[in-house]
Amino acid sequence: MHLAAAIKPRELVEVTSGNYGESDRSAFYTIDELPPVLAAMTPPEQPLERIDLNLPGRLAFIIDGVLSEDEADAMVACAESIYDLNGHSRMAPGIQTPPGMRLNMAAHWYPSRAAASKLFPPLFERFRHLVPQKLGGMPLHEALSEKIAQFKYGDGDRFSRHTDGHFPGQGSNEGGDGVDEWLGVRSGMSILLYLNDEDDGFVGGETRVWGADGQHFVDVKPRKGRALFFRHGYGPDSVMHAGLPVSGGVPKYIARINLAYGERHGTEPLYA
Repeated sequence: MHLAAAIKPRELVEVTSGNYGESDRSAFYTIDELPPVLAAMTPPEQPLERIDLNLPGRLAFIIDGVLSEDEADAMVACAESIYDLNGHSRMAPGIQTPPGMRLNMAAHWYPSRAAASKLFPPLFERFRHLVPQKLGGMPLHEALSEKIAQFKYGDGDRFSRHTDGHFPGQGSNEGGDGVDEWLGVRSGMSILLYLNDEDDGFVGGETRVWGADGQHFVDVKPRKGRALFFRHGYGPDSVMHAGLPVSGGVPKYIARINLAYGERHGTEPLYA
């Protein structure tokens, strides 16, 4: 991919991860200079709309058009540039999963401080008025958490039924050699960004989300630029979900970022 070759990620910090019941080396990466389309994001051409999913007892909704097609392609290129460095690793940095739960390639990264200041504020402005302004008694944080977790699903890959836990608000540190935790801030909702769809040739890969009874579900079809939002954490209202299998020769690409809640009152090293 031509665009991926122009992106120059670097390893930010090495960590230990587990997948398939194994433990192995992995790393978080950083990108100092984003593709131009991500470094100069503008408001969408049409106002975005929130569509709530029919999931009794659970909070989940979709917003189409969060990313343009060019922006989605640029996000894919960022991931591919990291896969070239990590050998198309299936180890998600800092994540431990039960054997066989997650079958995909992982590229987790943080834009540099300068790059983050260009990417996240305009992205957040596209949908901040559509998300809960309070969650779990905490106010919506003024900024998105800055870890970008990207996954590539090849033929037969999937992510079995699970819930996402809380993560502290976090971002690359000023020195560009580690990750800071934002004290007083934690994630409240997952945001899954779909970076390609069936028009690109892949088959399957719907995200299945379950209601409170654990039986009723909705399958969210990948659509390029679409974002799926759902409640997460360790409480009983966390949304159970799964990535259904992908088939064929074209992979599915997604990116996950976290919607953060709370008020920041300091910073301390998270990974260094």
